[in-house]
Amino acid sequence: MKYILNSREMKQCDSRTIEHYGLPSMVLMERAALSVVSFLHERDLWQKKIVILCGSGNNGGDGLAIARLLYLEGGQVSVCLVGDFSKASPENMAQQKICRQYGMELSSSTDTLADAQVIVDALFGIGLSRELGGDYPALLQEVNAMDAYRLAVDIPSGVSADDGQIMGQAFLADATITFAFAKVGQMLYPGKKYCGELIVSAIGIESCSLADQVLPCKSLEKEDLKQLPQASPDDHKGSRGKVLVIAGSEDMAGAAYLASKSALTSGAGMVKVYTPRCNRDIILTRFPEAILVTYDKWNEKQLLEELAWADAIAIGPGLGKSNLAENLVRTTLENAAVPMVVDADALGILAEHLQWLKKPHTETVITPHLGEMARLMGSPLMYVTDHKLSIAQDFARDYQVICALKDAATIVSVPYATTYINASGCSGMATAGSGDVLTGVIAGLIAQGLRPEDAASLGVYLHGLAGEEAARTEANLCMQAGDIIKGIKTIYQKEGVFTPS
Repeated sequence: MKYILNSREMKQCDSRTIEHYGLPSMVLMERAALSVVSFLHERDLWQKKIVILCGSGNNGGDGLAIARLLYLEGGQVSVCLVGDFSKASPENMAQQKICRQYGMELSSSTDTLADAQVIVDALFGIGLSRELGGDYPALLQEVNAMDAYRLAVDIPSGVSADDGQIMGQAFLADATITFAFAKVGQMLYPGKKYCGELIVSAIGIESCSLADQVLPCKSLEKEDLKQLPQASPDDHKGSRGKVLVIAGSEDMAGAAYLASKSALTSGAGMVKVYTPRCNRDIILTRFPEAILVTYDKWNEKQLLEELAWADAIAIGPGLGKSNLAENLVRTTLENAAVPMVVDADALGILAEHLQWLKKPHTETVITPHLGEMARLMGSPLMYVTDHKLSIAQDFARDYQVICALKDAATIVSVPYATTYINASGCSGMATAGSGDVLTGVIAGLIAQGLRPEDAASLGVYLHGLAGEEAARTEANLCMQAGDIIKGIKTIYQKEGVFTPS
């Protein structure tokens, strides 16, 4: 598991490292520069014609230090100073002086960009908090159109470190070398796209520099799969957990199948599908391992009996928006005594009855995509798209739910606790039914005993890894939700999950 910081948290880390631990700012700057030069060597780029765009702040200071190191190695490096250097930071002025002492020419003309083979962006760094103005948008458009390798120092200029939004125009990097920790804006789109390949370089700022009151975002890694439930030689189907999947409607049996199949595949011992009678033959044919309970009309007593059976509940995939579906959602929210996962049509129903979430309810994970989140919030889709992180966090806190806001980089927010930004997955997962699979995975993990917040973050990560695995055998554009379920099995086999010791 790794920390992901916003600009304020990173500045606190910088300050604490310098002031509390006594590591000078210029030392950190030198180590940052060395890491960039090392990257240029590793990629056989250091001997090409390199132009470094340097701003007047400490990011520009990093760029100047990079230029000096390359110059002293005999590299073809030019520096282009961009901005108002009458307000340059002390470190930046010091780096300028060192460069000139070594005989380097520092130019303010963009003519140096002519025939550049590598362009290094050291203009702004993570401190930028406003839309770019002046000549900057035109300059960035120019360098983005050039046939050159583009490398960003810490973060591409024009990308918000806090939410990944583009502030008018941004440097489109082939790679970004960031320092100490990844930044939130590098993990969320569209910022993630502008970063290209992201490399996190250690420069001497450690997690101990995080202030005690800071609760940064996190991202899971392969080692976190150790949290997955492990099999025991004396397991039986009852000990592995029971999932009730309330899903499906007429002509929507597939959603019920995908959610229930993925719950069983993720390790649950038993899965019961509660669905209309019209889906009976389809479910039994496609998924004979499921326990099936069907209904023709609203039957509250029957539903309450099934709720009492379960260790975890998933509700919503393919449910439709009928009066019957509304009764299913309301009754489940009011009576469930075990954790539940709410998705798809159940979220659409909730959007019209948000007061239900204000009443006492069991631990709940909601899994909206951006459109569903917009309906829940009563906000324009564009607003939700531009404020994904804060919206997930606010909704989780206001309604006391775990919010897994699905996107290319899914955000899992736990009320008054950690927010996770998922780094796994691929474009092939943008296919119908992928969300139903995620619902089943999370419910299956909860049934096996994981805390809902752990099941949500780990389930999203596992779901993404399974998608990546599927993409190894299926073209991205050809992937189907069922391929993700197969990918779960492969991940479990590779990672040794469920292998008794």
